[in-house]
Amino acid sequence: MTVCAFVACNDVDLNRLIFEATSQIPEGMVSTYGDIAKGLGDVRASRAVGTVLAKNPRPIVVPCHRVVYGDGRTGWYDGHGKGANRKMELLRSEGVTIVDGRVEDFERVRFKDFKIPAILKDLAEEQERLQGQIIEKDDFSGPDHVVGLDVAYEGTIGHASKVKMRLRDLKVVEERDFSAEAMFPYIPSYLSYRELPLLRHLIDSDDRTIYLIDGQGRLHPRGFGIACQVGVCLDVPTIGAAKSLLQGEVEGEGQRVPIRLNGRSIGYRLHPKGRTKTYVSVGNRVSLETAVDICARLMIKGVPEPLRLAHLRCGEIARKAKKG
Repeated sequence: MTVCAFVACNDVDLNRLIFEATSQIPEGMVSTYGDIAKGLGDVRASRAVGTVLAKNPRPIVVPCHRVVYGDGRTGWYDGHGKGANRKMELLRSEGVTIVDGRVEDFERVRFKDFKIPAILKDLAEEQERLQGQIIEKDDFSGPDHVVGLDVAYEGTIGHASKVKMRLRDLKVVEERDFSAEAMFPYIPSYLSYRELPLLRHLIDSDDRTIYLIDGQGRLHPRGFGIACQVGVCLDVPTIGAAKSLLQGEVEGEGQRVPIRLNGRSIGYRLHPKGRTKTYVSVGNRVSLETAVDICARLMIKGVPEPLRLAHLRCGEIARKAKKG
């Protein structure tokens, strides 16, 4: 398997950087979730910062009690709806004045001078550069098989599943799973960095197999969604088959409708009978026409069957993990 040497193909431990940034907040000062997100390079990561800090394994050592809301409210401690009084108690013990649940003289005690890499800005710029690596034509042998890939989560553990179907008779010929801790929280438009480290363990170098990814391809805000990133980094044919539309305009109604952006078709909405819709776009080494034809051929209950089976499989693994 050929793997390119971009950061995009490697593990990015954003959780560690969030903890590192939090540890830089001095005693007697506070920061906001947005301040940390901006330090990481994208304010859209604010919610992810809160999600990661809610699972902080080393409270006090990593002083997440010093992270508050943007309006100065102190908020919770140890998860939503928990520990509000404990958080205020810790801040007061460090000299921060709290009045009616808010930090007094907020801007004076607000810390923003983080010494961390703006990694999200770097990753976004890299995705934009990598667009030039995408092959938007059929560049494979066959295909003989189509693989559905999906990931479900239980806590911080991601459970990835693969379901491989033979195209000639739609028979399932392989099922495989891989589980590991997700080191990158969910942030809109950065799904690739969360799931590629899991999915790559389920991908084989085989020009006669096309991979369906539960996520965007070219229909991504930067034109380089997870299907593109998997395809370019691992040099395999991929198709993005997403449940929602992030950009572009659907032209009309019907079971197979083009999606246009800047005057060109960059995807299709497949909408057979029922409420479920699938938004198809090129990942890599597959033309848009072929991507739509393959997905339309495999549609069952509004979703290409290999993806539907992979979704059910990883979801069941996550449920079993939750039960211990």
